[in-house]
Amino acid sequence: MRKKKVIMDYSGINDHEFNTLIGKVVDCLEGHHLLTDLPISLEEINMQVEDFKIKWQKASRGGSILERSEKNDSKQILVKTLRSLSFYVNTVAEGSRSILLSSGLVLERDSRTPEVPGVLLQVALIDGKQQNQLQVKFKSQPYALIYEYEITSQLDGFEQPLWQESFQTSTSYGNVFSPTTAGVTYYMRVRARNKHGIGDWSELVRLMAR
Repeated sequence: MRKKKVIMDYSGINDHEFNTLIGKVVDCLEGHHLLTDLPISLEEINMQVEDFKIKWQKASRGGSILERSEKNDSKQILVKTLRSLSFYVNTVAEGSRSILLSSGLVLERDSRTPEVPGVLLQVALIDGKQQNQLQVKFKSQPYALIYEYEITSQLDGFEQPLWQESFQTSTSYGNVFSPTTAGVTYYMRVRARNKHGIGDWSELVRLMAR
């Protein structure tokens, strides 16, 4: 039987859930009776966490492109830290579910065919190969039959995207949205469907068209 493990890649978790997760991990590791020889000190981890929280708060309040980039860079540092911690915890736990759960990290799902697609990861809007185009990118899911994405440049009175039109595709690459207007910010989200149902929407992404 395959040993249970915690996941290694946390890059696809949205910022709000990521902020909650890292706080939980720090709380669990502080004073842990077994996970004591961490690859990164708790002091350093706390510094990384505080840096991310400050930059995330600035970016979430309609921050500039620079502030969002700084937040993303700070998040990537923590993603690497969580990967190191996960490797260490998996090594110490040797499949022990109780030790894995006590770390605060996310346990791998049991190996089985999911009924409904999960949230899509690595979602991005990037500049298209031609002018007035944007490319839609995301990581495919093995059990998805079709993907649905929505793109808009309109916001409501609460500065939330006003979704008006959806698009469907059977592939996670080569999807182009056009025409776009230079200087206008476009917002996008995507989800997967299969015969069992519809997955949740992905994290919102945005890009200013050139």
